[in-house]
Amino acid sequence: MRGFSLSRAAQASVARALSTLGGSGPLPVVAVTDQYATLLDNWIRHIEALGIHRFLVVAMDRPLMDSLTKAGIVAAYCEFDGSVKDFWLQRMLIWDLLVQRGVDLIQSDIDAVWLKDPIPEYFSRTDFDLLISQGTFHPVETHAHWQFVLCTGLFWARPGPGAKAFFSAWRSRGGEILASDDQAVMNRLLHENGTVWCDTDLETYRLSCDGHTFTCYNHILPGTCDSLGFRIGMLPHYLFPRLTSSERGAFVKHVRRPKDPCERISALREAECWLLGDDFADNIDERSI
Repeated sequence: MRGFSLSRAAQASVARALSTLGGSGPLPVVAVTDQYATLLDNWIRHIEALGIHRFLVVAMDRPLMDSLTKAGIVAAYCEFDGSVKDFWLQRMLIWDLLVQRGVDLIQSDIDAVWLKDPIPEYFSRTDFDLLISQGTFHPVETHAHWQFVLCTGLFWARPGPGAKAFFSAWRSRGGEILASDDQAVMNRLLHENGTVWCDTDLETYRLSCDGHTFTCYNHILPGTCDSLGFRIGMLPHYLFPRLTSSERGAFVKHVRRPKDPCERISALREAECWLLGDDFADNIDERSI
């Protein structure tokens, strides 16, 4: 099954953006819609405060693309049909395109806020093809097997043959994303392809979320997927937390979306992940991606 492909227009836009950015090495990439422009501003403020100025914003609608162009921010443009499921599909196709083109990819959600630069220690390694942050318990069937899950909110892919095979396999299951979501499909893909985790002698602890408990590790949890030919690692939760707190030392905090979408900025403030001050109202449209 060939699966889905990114539109030619989007491919050309990505190619132009990459040419403009130039340079080499790990490239942070964030996909976002205009409704989240304020959160994008916060994300950019954090990453630039770390001295990182080479990153790619993928604008998923024309208003945001126009705003970024006027602001002089390098961006690529990728249309989607306005649904959250097509957003997930299109950004996965962007990830696949970048990896197949040899881009050293760091995928970051808009609310995965960078507090310390993880690139030198974690995203410049040669002993892994993929390093992926930890989720909580979704999808539950993978959690039942592993007692943890991986999160699409933050990951690094080194664009060798293993990562390219992984993303090709993910792309071939694009229809499943439209029936569920990118994170569920990623975890199922890894489990069904026989990913083996090596937790020998690793210190563990347990966390709870919404009535579910999951296992965390104090160091990278290494694994292999021989059928697709890559080495994978799960990042330590306490350094790349999905359940955030005010504790110090985290590189990237991926702040969970509150039940009320209008409280997203408040949640970022509580997690000490907000740099825009108190002048921004919590008015994020609940229909936003």
